[in-house]
Amino acid sequence: MGNTEHLFDRKAIMKFQELIDHNSLCMMVSDPANYPGNSRPMSVVEVDDNGAFWFLTLRTSEKFDDLAKDPRVSLYFADPSSQEYLAVHGRTEVLNDMERKKELWRPIASAWVAGGVEDPDLRVLKVIPQTGYYWDTKDGKVLAGLKIAFSMITGKTNDDGGVEGQLKV
Repeated sequence: MGNTEHLFDRKAIMKFQELIDHNSLCMMVSDPANYPGNSRPMSVVEVDDNGAFWFLTLRTSEKFDDLAKDPRVSLYFADPSSQEYLAVHGRTEVLNDMERKKELWRPIASAWVAGGVEDPDLRVLKVIPQTGYYWDTKDGKVLAGLKIAFSMITGKTNDDGGVEGQLKV
């Protein structure tokens, strides 16, 4: 069994930023009232100092119909190579702020946004987390892998050196 460490306020925000720094891709699930909801891959551009997750997206996408009905979303991150996992549940805000678009714009976004940062359909999507949960290994992936292998060989239960806990901003 790993250790449980619940993180709140600034420590939670720092954990969000740390995990997203390693893996910015997530599955965003919208329309939670209609189980199982609609999911799509998204890339976080930034986690700000208040803990909000920032995305660039097009207002013509299906997610905008979902968000108009219900602004709640869940974000699921998985980085098996680093043994890091994160689930975030929050509410969205959609902004049409040109300055913020320019701040968040990355050249790779042009693969999805033909008109660039000036595209009239480009929007900024802000997810304000309400709760979250993380799992990671404090020992690093190599040591965690060795511990799992040792456990398989010996039949002894693995203490993977992992840590998990609730995140609340």
